[in-house]
Amino acid sequence: MSEVFTPEEAAILHPYVTNVDRPIFALKNLPEEVVAVLFAYYSRSRDSLRRNLLKLIQEKDLDLAERLQWRAADQDELALARQKAKEFHEKWVVGYGHASVAEHAVAHLAVEDVSIVASKIIEDTRLASFTEKSTRYVVFDRDKFYRVPCLMASPHARLYEETCGFLLGTYARLTETVVAAIKRETPRGEKQTERGYETACKAKSCDILRYVLPAGTLTNIGVTINGRLLEHLITKLLSHPLEEGREIGALMKGETEKIIPTLLKYADYNAYMAETRQAMEALATEQVAGLVPEEAPDVSLVRYPEDVEDQLVAAVLYGYTAHPLRQVQERVRKLSHEEKMGVIDEYLKRRGKHDQPLRALEHLTYTFDILVDFGAFRDIQRHRMATQTPQELGPVHGYSTPPEIVRYDLLPTYEACMARAQEAYRVIATGFPREAQYVLPLAFRKRVLFTWNLREIFHFVQLRSAKQGHISYRHIAQQVFKEVERVHPLLAKYIRVDLDDYALARL
Repeated sequence: MSEVFTPEEAAILHPYVTNVDRPIFALKNLPEEVVAVLFAYYSRSRDSLRRNLLKLIQEKDLDLAERLQWRAADQDELALARQKAKEFHEKWVVGYGHASVAEHAVAHLAVEDVSIVASKIIEDTRLASFTEKSTRYVVFDRDKFYRVPCLMASPHARLYEETCGFLLGTYARLTETVVAAIKRETPRGEKQTERGYETACKAKSCDILRYVLPAGTLTNIGVTINGRLLEHLITKLLSHPLEEGREIGALMKGETEKIIPTLLKYADYNAYMAETRQAMEALATEQVAGLVPEEAPDVSLVRYPEDVEDQLVAAVLYGYTAHPLRQVQERVRKLSHEEKMGVIDEYLKRRGKHDQPLRALEHLTYTFDILVDFGAFRDIQRHRMATQTPQELGPVHGYSTPPEIVRYDLLPTYEACMARAQEAYRVIATGFPREAQYVLPLAFRKRVLFTWNLREIFHFVQLRSAKQGHISYRHIAQQVFKEVERVHPLLAKYIRVDLDDYALARL
């Protein structure tokens, strides 16, 4: 249920949002800088975007009156421009197939009160931009979880509600306990302010307790996306087997049609997407019948280029010559090892602290089979300059336990949460095998296949292994680095990685 605004508040908000009473809405009449700030609030604020916008306007941090007066004066001209744009779209995009035109129209969407399960469906879109409510800086509300309609209409309704309520209640109840334990373990530093220390302790406690949050926990997402990709995203959602996905797709379409209506002409249910999923699920079940998932490392490098030095040196030199690749490769094969390393070194050694490698590294790809808890998957999935094939969340691979839970003598409580959720999953899955995942905490693990190019691995490892990162995805980033180092040590030496474990709480 969306929050309620007074008539006066609604009147203030109306020029800037497509609705004031539904959880999904588009933004309008706002400077791009303001949109960026409002979306940034999602990662740190418990309030909705509309509430934060209202505060900015009421507290006079934001003066939009002149902008609105300008738009009001030009309404007739704008209406004519919209009609011309519609005619242009019908002719060039629909009539002649120039779909790329739609990439120049951009929508800003606020997607609020959707489950973490649904957030991963939405964010599985390579070229959009997302800002999501942070599990580190925001304490989640104990009653805010998605009520799955088919479950709420079934005999499992009470079990589902009580299990999610128990998990979120435990999360809320343990917050003060964990903060106190962190303070005992890590006193405030001499140069640290009291406020900074309190914020750091709270963030650390959120990192620990996020493992208990059910996957049905409600979150908020800010989305910036062009019209072409938005059409695809809405189509994907409307064709998804989860009812929540279809609900979100319908709401997105209704709101963005108020902003860029003609660019969403073909956003609809897609039989190819829906029916292929059904067919492949049945076929996969048949083909792997009787197979028991075997033990495997958390990170396995399953495919990589064999002649990596020659491939990279040829790709680097190619862009600075006028020769076909075959001819460059022949010359590279005749170079000595030292000469090849000299080319790679010249290409990479001048990088500054914030410089990404140049693009020749994108020609080399590595595929990893990764077993990761759902909380960490929530973070690493955002690295979308990759090909990702995730498996569905389930209890088959067990769950992760943060070391602090053991150190703070909270293991019995933690294990009780996991056992209760797993039992609820077992019962619900008898009738609703897909919807049962909503009840599993973020601690439960799933598999995902990632194919990264080498340039993106440089970025991923440096960012996600950094000291300030969460222990769970730091482990994944470190293992990715070690796997690359194992097969290609000469390239790995250029990857910036933090391999310290920071086992004790650092603030």
